[in-house]
Order: sequence, then structure tokens, then C-alpha cells
Amino acid sequence: MHSSSPNTIKETLNAQYEQNDEGEIQLNNYVLEEELGKGSFGTVFRGRDTNDGRPVAVKVFSKTRLRKQHLQANGFGRMIGRGGMRGGMRGGMRPNLMRGPSNPIDFVRGEIAILKKLNHRNIVKLFEVLDDPNGDGLYMVYECCEKGTVMNISLNRKTESFDEEMCRYYFREMFLGIEYLHENDIAHRDIKPDNLLLAANGTLKIVDFGVSEMFSSGDDMSKKSSGSPAFFAPELCEIQHGELSAKACDIWAMGITLYCFAFGCLPFEGVSIIELYDLIQNKPIEIPSGMSDSFNDILLKMLERNPEKRITISEIRDHPWLTRNGIDPLPSKQENCTNVIELITEDDLQGAVRNINNLFTVIKAVSKLKQLRRLSNARKSA
Repeated sequence: MHSSSPNTIKETLNAQYEQNDEGEIQLNNYVLEEELGKGSFGTVFRGRDTNDGRPVAVKVFSKTRLRKQHLQANGFGRMIGRGGMRGGMRGGMRPNLMRGPSNPIDFVRGEIAILKKLNHRNIVKLFEVLDDPNGDGLYMVYECCEKGTVMNISLNRKTESFDEEMCRYYFREMFLGIEYLHENDIAHRDIKPDNLLLAANGTLKIVDFGVSEMFSSGDDMSKKSSGSPAFFAPELCEIQHGELSAKACDIWAMGITLYCFAFGCLPFEGVSIIELYDLIQNKPIEIPSGMSDSFNDILLKMLERNPEKRITISEIRDHPWLTRNGIDPLPSKQENCTNVIELITEDDLQGAVRNINNLFTVIKAVSKLKQLRRLSNARKSA
């Protein structure tokens, strides 16, 4: 394996949004189109780069929501997720509730620094960060995943599931991205279908590195309870848990995600966070019929409640279900992890976005965008 050079991410400090001559809302050279949804820290719009016509996704970040997210991650938040409690009730409960970065923008700074270093076909790419030094907001421009989330999972509602071959395809794509992350001592910490998007050609892209963690080589122990509780490993459900393996937590979440792929629902659903945690820790794992014994075997090994006995990434690679007993081999680990990242330094974190304190809230930005859109529609109607 050899080191790769950092991804080139443009940093623009003079972001302006306005209505162009065609009545479209434009952010510098990006035309903003319809709203695609709300991520962990902001609103996402479909966009188009007027320089080359390529589709992009534009994330509008909110300083207010970043601070709120920090409080939720420390136990103050309610059980929330996209669309109410969609995607597994994003939040968490942690001891030492007020401990953490004094500035919640550190979460964004960390995500930018991580994405600046990663280079893998199954991990979303960040193209540009735009900041207005005279305003109070931040935009991030990513590659567009035109086909959206791989699956929409909601609490207490079954969705259409995939057949076993499609489950295998999507799981293999997810596995290759997570193997690359873990090889580079990064734990994602929020693996779920909501954070797996599909490009136009069907390639799966892992997104949302807002709560991801970086570790020293070989040491993935963490005390944090980041992520979405419906995808929490049992060891995360202990309110006063000590250090635990963040990579093992990722593997449990991969197992819950595979369960969703196959059966269109979550295996554990509670009416309260306490009930949910109890079910995750104690409810017998029931696998509906219809899948192969090999599928059931790998799923149960990922959903092993004892993290020390849980299957590892290297063991998943060797499991016959992934390759249909060798008929469809994976790229080798050396091929998959060729572009190892350079060490992410404190300078990377501090310099991820210059003048990062000059952020503006998504409330103001989205309000302005909607105002301009209404004006545009009124002119078109006239």
C-alpha cells in the first residue's frame, strides 16, 4: 500500500447567493435546485456547477443546529432523526454531559479534514467549502448521488426489501468502504441506510462523517456514544459504559443495516429509548425465513452481543457469503486499501476552513433562498 496525496478541496471565502438572470437561485457558480433532505447538521440541495454542468449536492450548515447536535450527543437531545425519528432516532446519551468541544463547529472542521484525506470509490467526495466572511453560514459542495438513499427505513414501518443478491451487492460496496476506513484508523460511527447513497451508476457511497472518529494506529477505543440509537451495539446501550471498540460498533451497525436490506425493517424497535436499549441488549435475534444459511451465519456473527466475539472486518472479508463461495471474489485488501491516507494533523483540523467562525445559520440562508424562490415563481407566473 502507498500513501495518496490529499484530495484537492477548494476553499472560497466570498460566497454569495442571489437570483440569476434566468430566475434561478445561485451560490457563486452553483445553481441551487430542489431540496433533497436534511442531513445531520444542515439542509441539502441538489445543485449544478455552471462551469462544467456537473450535478452536485450542496449542504447548508447551521451553527445553531451544530450546537444543538452537540447537546443531543451529550444526552440533552430528544430521540430525533430525519423525518421525526426516521433512520433510527439520531442522538445519544453520554456521561459528563457538557464535556466536548467548546465550539460545536469542531465537528464540521473534523469532517472536512477527514474527507480531505480520503480517496475511495465508496466514500463521497467533497469538492468545495464556501464561507461568507461577512455572514454567519457555511456551504459544502459534494459529489451528487443522484439515486438517493439505498433504502428508506422508518420506525414501526416496513419498507420494500431486497433479494439476497441485491443485499450482497450493496453489502459488498459498504464493506469495501468501511474496510478502507478501518484500515486507516477511522470509525464511521453512524452506519445506517440513510448514510448510504447511490450514484447514477449504482455505486454505493458512504456519507455523513460528522461523528466519525480518528484513532492512533491500532487503537480504536472510545467512550463516545455517537450515532443513531436503533443502530447502537449493545455495549453502547450502557449509560455509564467505559471504553469500547468503535470499529466493533461499526460492525454491529453493518449487521443491522444488512438486516434492513433483507427484511425492510429494524430488528429492534421500542416506544422509548429505555425500551429500545433493553431490546438491543436482551431480545433474542430472530431472522425471518427466506434467506440462505450462509446469509444467516454472517448476519448472526455481526450481531454477536459480545464485542470480543463479534466478527471482525478481516473475518467478514473471508466469509463465503460475500463471494458466493469464491465465485465472485472481492478486490484484494491491498487493492481496496491502496490509497491510504496521510496522517490527519492538528493543523489539518484548524485549517480545514479558514475563518470558520464566520458561519451563518441555516435559518437565515434557507429563508433567503425560499424568499428568492417565491419571487422567481411569482415573476414566472406573471
